[in-house]
Amino acid sequence: MFVRRHARRILLVLLGVALTITFQYVSLKNVMIANNAPITTTARTTAEILLWNSTSWAEWKNFCGGPNQFDSASLQTPAGNLRIFIHDIKADKWVSGEIKKHGAWEPDLMKLIYHYMAEDKDLNLLDIGSHIGQFSLMAARMGRMAIAVDPLLENVLRLCNSIELNNYKSLVKVFYVALSDSRKKVSFVRNTGNIGGTRIKSVNKTTGTSFNPNIIDTVFLDDILPFIPFNRAFIKMDVEAHENNVLKGSNNLFATLDIPFVLMEWMQHINNPTSANEIINFMNLRNYKAYLVNTTNKLLEFKDYKKWPVNVLWKK
Repeated sequence: MFVRRHARRILLVLLGVALTITFQYVSLKNVMIANNAPITTTARTTAEILLWNSTSWAEWKNFCGGPNQFDSASLQTPAGNLRIFIHDIKADKWVSGEIKKHGAWEPDLMKLIYHYMAEDKDLNLLDIGSHIGQFSLMAARMGRMAIAVDPLLENVLRLCNSIELNNYKSLVKVFYVALSDSRKKVSFVRNTGNIGGTRIKSVNKTTGTSFNPNIIDTVFLDDILPFIPFNRAFIKMDVEAHENNVLKGSNNLFATLDIPFVLMEWMQHINNPTSANEIINFMNLRNYKAYLVNTTNKLLEFKDYKKWPVNVLWKK
């Protein structure tokens, strides 16, 4: 009897030690991922949200936070319909408003991306300036992978919940960060009634170490490269006049990945010769040409950049 009782005690102690070690391992895993260490996942149970923590990437576990009170709408994509969480349309009259009323924001761009991705089964999406994620969600609806990048907490929260609602947890990876040509802290210039028009601005000094949703780190697009699990990408870039800065931090990415298409908002550069010419030079150096945003292959002349439309499709 004594031997049995003693054996049970030993077994319970060993079980407790094992549970403690397991708990500590999981807790540490939840806190930090070393800089430049790719995350490999199979079937995930929660959405994957990554945040830059001054010197390294941290995975923000359980970022979605369970049930929410966000409004939702039916997102109507060429790949099929799905539910998407949106903003109050009074605060985001364009993107959320159009999705709520008509099922999509910029449906012509959705059709374009779908067209080229449907033609190429190896093409995945790099969604820079993802907002609430309609393009990333469409890619996932196609069974493709998407990397979504956005610096606004309110956007990432909605995208996170949309990912989990539609069970795209293993298809969409979200980087809660801003992209630029240097690493620094930035805040936001808000556009009343148009969350999609939010821009970033540098801040001189920050105080305190607690989380502040109005301050975010910037990183290079190249910093995301180790976490991209595919070789061919369609890039969609809409970062409110900051496209040139993003490109300046992307040399390794363009040298490493096969990127046949870059869909870029252009209207902010029409009256900015410096950024317009730097973008053109960057793309031309990598053998890209500018085209109308459709499938007609209508070439745009570099010298006429001031006459280019709101969005431009770069192809090589």
